[in-house]
Amino acid sequence: MKPAIETIDQRKSRDSFGQGGDRRFPVTACNYHSIALGGFNSARSAKLSFRSISNNYFASEARHNFVAEASFFVAIVLTAAVPLIHGASALTHFVRIIGGI
Repeated sequence: MKPAIETIDQRKSRDSFGQGGDRRFPVTACNYHSIALGGFNSARSAKLSFRSISNNYFASEARHNFVAEASFFVAIVLTAAVPLIHGASALTHFVRIIGGI
């Protein structure tokens, strides 16, 4: 149930800040009541495992874009791995040179 909105006629209640005119401001009623979820069954949702949820997702929704996204992820990982491997190689070469002095 939505809260009831009433308007106050500003012409009747002017104060020192009022400029006159035909302005109306909404007033919200504070007696809001939430509704009950009658059709919700928590026992049914508790039986679903993460694996069954992900299987349903990959079977119906993500099948179309999964291959493209997975290949893009692999490309990003390989692009990030090349400088890391090169840095590790340079660090081992640096440690060998320092140890020889």
